[in-house]
Amino acid sequence: MFLSIVLSLVLSGAVYAQGLGDIETFSSLSVYLESKTGSVVKPSKNSLLSFRIDKERNVATPILTERNPALVHSLFETDVERFIQNSGTADFASAKRKFYQAQSFSESTQTYSRPYVYPSDWHSLNHNPIRKFSLPLKMYGQQFAPLDSKSIEQSPLLGVELHRRLDELTKTEMTAGNKLRFLSNGEISFKEKVRMVKESKRFFHSVVMVQYCDETSSEIIDAMIERAGAGIDVRLFVESVWTNLILKKCLKKLRSGGVKVTLGKGFFNPRTMFTVHHTKFWIRDGEEAIIGGQNMHDFENSSTGFNNQTRDKDVHVVGPAVTDLINEYVRIWNDQRYNDDPTMLAYKALVVQKQGQERLMKLRGTDLYASWLGQEVQNIPGVCRVLVQGTKTSSTPSIISKAYIEILKNVKYNMFIGSPTFRFSEDSTNEYDNSQIIKAILAGGERGVKVDFISNGVDGGWGEAGYQLRNFARNLRRNGKMDTAQLIEKLELFVATLIGRTQRKHLSKVVKGRNIEVWLYFNHIHSKQMMFDNIMTSTGSFNLDKYSYKNNESTMICLDKKLADESRMGFMSDVVNSVPIF
Repeated sequence: MFLSIVLSLVLSGAVYAQGLGDIETFSSLSVYLESKTGSVVKPSKNSLLSFRIDKERNVATPILTERNPALVHSLFETDVERFIQNSGTADFASAKRKFYQAQSFSESTQTYSRPYVYPSDWHSLNHNPIRKFSLPLKMYGQQFAPLDSKSIEQSPLLGVELHRRLDELTKTEMTAGNKLRFLSNGEISFKEKVRMVKESKRFFHSVVMVQYCDETSSEIIDAMIERAGAGIDVRLFVESVWTNLILKKCLKKLRSGGVKVTLGKGFFNPRTMFTVHHTKFWIRDGEEAIIGGQNMHDFENSSTGFNNQTRDKDVHVVGPAVTDLINEYVRIWNDQRYNDDPTMLAYKALVVQKQGQERLMKLRGTDLYASWLGQEVQNIPGVCRVLVQGTKTSSTPSIISKAYIEILKNVKYNMFIGSPTFRFSEDSTNEYDNSQIIKAILAGGERGVKVDFISNGVDGGWGEAGYQLRNFARNLRRNGKMDTAQLIEKLELFVATLIGRTQRKHLSKVVKGRNIEVWLYFNHIHSKQMMFDNIMTSTGSFNLDKYSYKNNESTMICLDKKLADESRMGFMSDVVNSVPIF
């Protein structure tokens, strides 16, 4: 039976690739693709590039000395309107679902069958990746059409009662007047972090799980050392296990350069076994900050979301939320030491001073919630809550989990949820564990909320580790060690497939729910962002896996129309450049 299936796929591949030779020019491949896709995929420029055709797998691999997905993507364009028209559907997301429903799915390779030859740099996509969005948003998916202001104002997420409940559960408060900016991928966010270091006049404080001294990260490392040498208080808080395993030289360079470094502890502590410091935020001079999911290494720093690196999201903030981040930085810095660091006393005093000023300016205070949230939706003044949770031995255990569960109960219209990892089991052992969060998402779908969930499949593989292996193989090829390089590449694909299979197993449980669609991004997705009812956005380090509820994590939850609109565009790009799960 298995052999007959394989034979049929091989033969069908030969039919699909009919008319193509073993090597084809870009011109001939373009003619082929335009014909096979009904003019959905067309050339966007001329090129002398040639492609090697794998007729068994229906893959066209560009003949280049180094992989260059940006170049290959630039050669084609996808006609969204024609794809919708040819499919007879209402929007691009529906057309895509219809296309993949007609294909067979291989459990062994975790891929759909290909009815025609695709360029390898499209990965699992049946079209060239889409980066520009010039059509009405509902043409990409009905779920992306903006809600009108009156509808948003009916969302329970704007109810004062909910936020008083969150105050009680998390022992935090909201602030207003925050100016927020969505930062998409490392190509934007990393540059902002480097700028913040270089512009620091008093202090630059960062906390991140891993800080490399690789090619791109050296820019921020050198800037941190330069500022430390100029008398600026530069601090870095990083996870101890990862750093001690592979980043000791980087740690030594930072400390030798005058940067104060503290390592997070807890992984081997019997009371907090296997928990990590997964928190990620950066503060400059108490004036601005960035919070999100990005680590510091090449895989993140130069990523575009399309270049075989990672897809990630951060948020830049100016306003009283920065004060809350300073306060949390002092707490986590002192928590990892035997005694409080006396040099942090000045920052405690700064927090008290700034909080007093913010209360006088009516930017902080629980009695102001009704006035902030009662305004027209476009005028809600950047209302944010900073949540930095610790392990069960800390003063802030599981506060992000608690907040999410309460928020999810109150979503009225839609949820967009991104998480690189996903684990779901029918578990009720802990009120705030990951399973309870996912059950709350499923319950939302059952009551009519439209849910789009974006995560990783085989294309996402195993993220940074896979990227490191691919780089290793590339260097072997440069040195003429082709056989070893091929072995490493096969290992990377084998593990990526295993991870994709496990991920899909868990995700398939969710897709069975009403009003829920699950998408797998065509590169690795690392972002941990959620958006609800076109008004609330949560961006941080919290994954939907079995560890995050007990880890040290951070997120910032904001009610801000501009940030929500920017985040919705980011989720639209995610869905458009993903394949569905059924």
